[in-house]
Amino acid sequence: MSKHLTADIKILIASAAILVMLAIISVFIAPTPDAPDLSIRSVNPNGAMALELWLRRNGYEVQEVLSPQDREAVDVLFVLHPIIFYTEEEAQRLAAWVQDGHTLIIAGMPFLTNTLLNAYDVRLDFLPTGGETLSPSAPTLLSPPFDTVQAEAIASIQTERADVVPHLFSADQPVLVSFPEGWGRVWVSGALRPFTNRGLRDSGSARLIANLLSGIPETAVIGFDETAHGYGDPSQSSLTAWLVGTAPGWGIILTFALTLVYLALRGRRFGRPVPVPSEQLRRESVEYIQAIGTLFRRSGQRGEILKHYEGQLRRRLCERYTLDPQLNAVELVKAVVYKDPTVDEAALRLLLRRLNQRDVSEADLVKTITDVDHFLRSIA
Repeated sequence: MSKHLTADIKILIASAAILVMLAIISVFIAPTPDAPDLSIRSVNPNGAMALELWLRRNGYEVQEVLSPQDREAVDVLFVLHPIIFYTEEEAQRLAAWVQDGHTLIIAGMPFLTNTLLNAYDVRLDFLPTGGETLSPSAPTLLSPPFDTVQAEAIASIQTERADVVPHLFSADQPVLVSFPEGWGRVWVSGALRPFTNRGLRDSGSARLIANLLSGIPETAVIGFDETAHGYGDPSQSSLTAWLVGTAPGWGIILTFALTLVYLALRGRRFGRPVPVPSEQLRRESVEYIQAIGTLFRRSGQRGEILKHYEGQLRRRLCERYTLDPQLNAVELVKAVVYKDPTVDEAALRLLLRRLNQRDVSEADLVKTITDVDHFLRSIA
């Protein structure tokens, strides 16, 4: 191992150790990070803690959903602004839960939310310009009625389903729809503001959410999917969630990224490789073949070469026609012709006779070998 390679390995190991130690130390000294937007744990203007408290004051029981088992205990589930991908399997399980008679309310950004909406043949698309104040487009939101809502819609809802009911429009694009799914119902919103702490200051937002829950009895249990914000039972957490959601995980990702950058900067640039002098002294395989051929030619042992090709011909014939390799030339020819009448008996007999010669000229040697090759091609 060269000195340069040893030094590089030591640098990489030391760098990785330092970064991992910094990541671990940051867990203890760093302040607790703010909860994500639309999380009921967040008191920020874009959090949803006010929505949880408002629902509790209206008589509903509210709980966090941190695992699939928790979801079975709720009647209504809010999935607000997910920041992680839902797998296809998870989306299908949630769709089955809705079909059993539950209500699902989804609001979020198109990129991540669409992984959940694909199970319903619905998707969100960004609006070029979002309407800030929206009014109901049809008399569908009447419990209780309201005139306007500060929506600040960011996405429109696109679908080919015929059972979708649009409730709010922005620039002729639906931004709030609902549709039945089995015995349950799904609400999809392209506006996030009505669910936030600052949004609930507007009476229109409160009335809008009351309409979403108008058919839900006060004895129902309402859940908020906090796994969508990176929370949950640690035993249910995936390696991916730990890597992207914790300081040690980010430390490992950063270490891996810096290692790749270091190797790229220290490695050879792309281009035609330049062989070192020691490698240029090595011979190519074809040179050894040419050397052996030249030695055979100088030795004059043409009979041995013919014997070698006779063995090859016999082996191919025996494999091709399933014959005994110990047959003499006459019996071998008869057996081949018997199994394959298309074979020229006279040509094969003559070819075997020529291969049994021991004193031939170089020209005859080359011609015989060429004829053997042509014959083998003809029966392949």
